[in-house]
Amino acid sequence: EEVGAEFEEATPTDVQQAILRARKAQREWAGAPREFRLDCMGRLKGVLESRKQEILKTVESETAYPPAETEPEFLDILDAIGHYSERYRRLENVAFPLDANVRPDTSAQVQYVPQGVIGHIGIWNYPFWQTMITAIPALLTGNAIVYKPSEYVTLTGKKISECIHAAGVPDDVYQVVVGGERVGRQLVSSDDLDSIVFTGGIDTGKDIIKQAGVKPLILELSGNDAAVVAEDCDLEQTVRGITFGTFLHAGQVCIRIKRVYVPEAIAEEFISGLVDYAGKLKYGKEIMPLIRKEARENVHHKVEDAVAHGSKLLLGGKIPEGKGFYYPPTILRVANADTEVLRDETFGPVCSILVVKDVEEAIRRANDSQYGLGATVWSQNYERAERIAERLEAGTVWINDSNLPLVGGDYFHGWKQSGGNTSQDRLMRFMKARTVINYKSNRARDWWF
Repeated sequence: EEVGAEFEEATPTDVQQAILRARKAQREWAGAPREFRLDCMGRLKGVLESRKQEILKTVESETAYPPAETEPEFLDILDAIGHYSERYRRLENVAFPLDANVRPDTSAQVQYVPQGVIGHIGIWNYPFWQTMITAIPALLTGNAIVYKPSEYVTLTGKKISECIHAAGVPDDVYQVVVGGERVGRQLVSSDDLDSIVFTGGIDTGKDIIKQAGVKPLILELSGNDAAVVAEDCDLEQTVRGITFGTFLHAGQVCIRIKRVYVPEAIAEEFISGLVDYAGKLKYGKEIMPLIRKEARENVHHKVEDAVAHGSKLLLGGKIPEGKGFYYPPTILRVANADTEVLRDETFGPVCSILVVKDVEEAIRRANDSQYGLGATVWSQNYERAERIAERLEAGTVWINDSNLPLVGGDYFHGWKQSGGNTSQDRLMRFMKARTVINYKSNRARDWWF
């Protein structure tokens, strides 16, 4: 509840000039030898390592996430630099096979080139990790970026920019524009940008689709991840795993577990264990404050609505006194599958449980959603768990685990309305294909006029 820093918002002229500078710089950046960009990324790893504590403290100052929670994300980004650099080293144009009887004396090649200038609208809940999993592959592949960090994490956005420039990336190739919704809308609607990257809510994502025009959109949107608990799960593991997967970052995570389906055969024992374990979480240690007052009010409204519609409040559900926008770990036993906390994303520390007849019903209810970001399966029959996972309509499914994507967010994408243009490896999202067909002859084709 304190002002950490104040900034002057970029004017429309500022934003447009940044885009035009990026356009000019991108051509030179993309035309440089591949090894030059690889060397910059190698130096970036060293810069980040040398400024690790500075970065973690900046994230903490804006989000309240302690360094112990952010450090694994930081280490993942160091691994991501090596991961994407190695992928990029191996990336080659593809010779497309042609039938010589149909197209004699002809070759075809699919070439991979950068998208161009990318407008990146960032988020506040993973301000370092989510920014870097775009910056690394996009810069490696020869793109320039105009980045608008969330207005709640402007310091982190500027810190990232400093590190990228210190590694040798030219200033105009990676630029930060400061501001809120107006600046974001200007980026989205600009005809001078070649692609837009956005992570955030479905409603904003739909608005971007309307405003962006004809350009590639990389949209990583809301999630309402389901946990399917099987009767043969290890109850202690499942209770701890779902507690972590639900309440990490005070529930301010797109891929967190938000709704739990548990068979009636083990429901009472599971719910009792979950309430007991989650009830031991402490403010300021495992449970951080929410990002702002309105966020807490929205979470509390959904909890009150659930109770009004017959849900049983088993834990939490009351706004605590004192400084900071804290909200307690809250567990609801939901009576109606159409209750808002089950149907829509709740961005806070709320776990909604629906008791079902069996796993078959759990799968059906898990898939009955507009969202398809992630899901979890809890079972000690690993082969059965994999069969369940194959039936879940989500971009990532964890078995006896949660919240941990592949290195650097590779292949991290949502199905249904949880994503767009994301069902490929992350490096390729920032490239486009050019097909070159070469007729190596001076003779007219037989079929020409």
